[in-house]
Amino acid sequence: MALVFLLAPYQLRAQAVPPAAPIDYGDEQALATLVWQHAPEVVAARREAMVAGSEITRAHLYPNPRLDLGWNTIPIGRTTPPDLQDPIGNVPNYTAGLSELFELAKRGPRQAAAAAAFEASRSQAIAVFADRFFDLLRAVGHIATAQVRVALSDEQVQEGARLLELERARAQRGEIAGVLVDRSETEQARLVDARDAARTELEAARAECSALIAAPCPPFSSGDAARRFLQDGARAPLPTAWSSDIEERRPDLSALAQALRAADEEVTLAKRQAIPDVTLRFGYTYDTFVTAGNQRQSLGLGMEMPIPVLDHGQADLEAASAAVISAQRARASLKASGQYTLESAARERELIDTRRTQLQAALGTANQVRHSMEGAAQQGGMSQIEVLLARRRYQELLLEGAELEGAAYATSLKLRQTAALFPRPNGDRDREDRQG
Repeated sequence: MALVFLLAPYQLRAQAVPPAAPIDYGDEQALATLVWQHAPEVVAARREAMVAGSEITRAHLYPNPRLDLGWNTIPIGRTTPPDLQDPIGNVPNYTAGLSELFELAKRGPRQAAAAAAFEASRSQAIAVFADRFFDLLRAVGHIATAQVRVALSDEQVQEGARLLELERARAQRGEIAGVLVDRSETEQARLVDARDAARTELEAARAECSALIAAPCPPFSSGDAARRFLQDGARAPLPTAWSSDIEERRPDLSALAQALRAADEEVTLAKRQAIPDVTLRFGYTYDTFVTAGNQRQSLGLGMEMPIPVLDHGQADLEAASAAVISAQRARASLKASGQYTLESAARERELIDTRRTQLQAALGTANQVRHSMEGAAQQGGMSQIEVLLARRRYQELLLEGAELEGAAYATSLKLRQTAALFPRPNGDRDREDRQG
């Protein structure tokens, strides 16, 4: 029997609060879109991915051609021949040249590295989104747990007030000592403080949620609705062992895999720095000094090539090799950490399920005792004070059950996050925009 069936007879009668914003906590797709569009860290990570995408465009562009213009052989002093008319107009030559750099065996690795870096950056943005999405779900879980606690605490305060009134009446009749009333007043103050603490925690959880999506996070419509949310999340079927599917789904592992691919391409690019690039030049010369027998118009072809004997990419190779080693180690560590986290969360979930089973039995017994004492009180065989005390013990078990529901929900979230089970946001248009 699930815990909900034992809790059902005892309805949470907390006052329903209308939502402050049209947010449906059960619609994870809508929550994902809110996180994708509004969470500051996610927005920043998306921007980094778009910047990385611009590097793909840069890698596919050819270098700009260079234009050089020249006015040469400008006469100074005596000309040859000395009687030359208009030296400025008849001696200089005018040149115009175009040169273009042609990279040899480097464009392919550079383009592949840029594409891999973009995919790594995009996967990292999704990883940041996933972290913030589960932070949001945890915040919503805190809202639900606090709201259930508020509802149950309200019930305890009400029952405590009734018990205190009865004991005051008995003290006035001399049936009990006044010190017992003082003890009940102290206990009632503790219950009121616990209720107020739960209300404070509820507001703090709502503030935590609002900070993640930049929008108000309303409470649930009732304590029962909050409890159902926790129970639905805690009962979701989830993997308990690492698999290749999990590894493929994990965006952080994908980001490191793409970073490793980019680093490999950078290694190839660094090695190919030893291949000299070629700059070709095409020039045109118009010479006015035809008196000396110069050619009036002429063309020129040239080629420039560096000699990579001192710097042939060894520094770039060291940096790229270090990036390869770093990405390999980071991915291996992250994978091992994910495996351990999944196994630990699965064991934690089993322990919580065991505790919930034990609590179900205790709640069943407490519920029977409560009903039996209520029936006896109606027949005059039991005092109302004993009935109220039985109800209080039952309420305390309900509070413990709420805490267990919250813990089970949090553990399920840990399993989901480790297994990368989260919805893709509807606002994910970055890849489509980049590919378009």
